[in-house]
Amino acid sequence: MTQQSHQSPAAPDKGEALGRTVLSVARHRSLGHLTLSSTTLAGIVLLPVLFNVVEWQLRIPLSTAWTAIFGFWLKRLEIAGVVSERLTSMAWFDMPLPHVEVVASLPDGVTWLVAAALTILVCLVALRLSDKYLPLRYLLLFAVFIQVTALIFFGVVPERFPYTASGYVDNGLKTAVSFLLLLPWAHALVYYIFDFSWSRKIGLTMMTLTFVVVAVPLQLMLHVYVMCRWSLLCLPLLSFLLGPSMILFGCIALYGWAMSWQSLGRGARACERSA
Repeated sequence: MTQQSHQSPAAPDKGEALGRTVLSVARHRSLGHLTLSSTTLAGIVLLPVLFNVVEWQLRIPLSTAWTAIFGFWLKRLEIAGVVSERLTSMAWFDMPLPHVEVVASLPDGVTWLVAAALTILVCLVALRLSDKYLPLRYLLLFAVFIQVTALIFFGVVPERFPYTASGYVDNGLKTAVSFLLLLPWAHALVYYIFDFSWSRKIGLTMMTLTFVVVAVPLQLMLHVYVMCRWSLLCLPLLSFLLGPSMILFGCIALYGWAMSWQSLGRGARACERSA
């Protein structure tokens, strides 16, 4: 006589269930048919042009405002330096931009040793993080990698470091200007194509442009303070991990928020269901 074994069903894997749900939603959304009317196509082309024209007309007030911000924080943070405006050559045009003249020194022995100790500490913390915090672990290990390369360079040939704090700010401002000009075109390709109202499309671009205009000088001024306070040893980490990528993440967050707004199609369907 055979004896049947009764086994209780295995508990469902929450991660696998979540993965199936995400794939299901992705497949569901991919079934939607995207249609672009002539008005939408015209807006996709004309609105970025209009934004670029307005940005070009406001280039002098923008430079003046950024110069005032740098000057204010140089004085408040008691950083020895001078800020002025000068004509800066971009890819195919020139425009006035602030120039911050500050001096950040090379790291001395004590600064190098403290940075090395902190880097080792962060590495140990990252390696002890559980898999629950895997993205944070990778981020910390990436920061450790950058700082280790900086420590090696400044420990061997510090006098060959080719960058300065002033040059870092100049490059950051030029990157920001290029980003401001490209941002409306990016929104045209990834947001204007959807059936949101034009007021929301324009509102997203204006909010994102305002965020970049305000965040860039404050971020760069914070970086200047860090470099002047703790030497150029901090520059690689600030540039690769805490520089333009942070501004980009902020813009992506605003875009994600805007994608959650009610579109015209969803609004119409909601009205039909309530009727």
